[in-house]
Amino acid sequence: MDASIVVCINATSKNLKIDGDPNWDDQEVRIDGDIIKSIYSLQPGESVGVSVKNEWTEEEAKKNHNMMGFMFSGENDNDENQNTFQTTIGRNREGLMSITDIDSFKPMTIKYHVIARTKWLVVVQFEDV
Repeated sequence: MDASIVVCINATSKNLKIDGDPNWDDQEVRIDGDIIKSIYSLQPGESVGVSVKNEWTEEEAKKNHNMMGFMFSGENDNDENQNTFQTTIGRNREGLMSITDIDSFKPMTIKYHVIARTKWLVVVQFEDV
């Protein structure tokens, strides 16, 4: 069994907020292996590994493009759900970890780039628009 990890790099000028997707309320979100119970704030220039408790066999992972769900948010001036990417992470058609589904809540002041992928890891860099 292996753990799937999303390495998040905050290359923005402000904090990046990381949380579980509320549609995936049964997952336990982990930051660098520690379970979080509230939104995690990643400082500019820092990176973390984001994962969930689930461990996948290679056979399960091969056919699962919906392995975990996260919310990544830039700073906003109110409590509205804006400046946020709602993501699903899993294996893409090539068998590599990737963002397999995404919704954006506009207006956006951040963007993302997938900069590396393996079978169990995807590296995502967030930047200012």
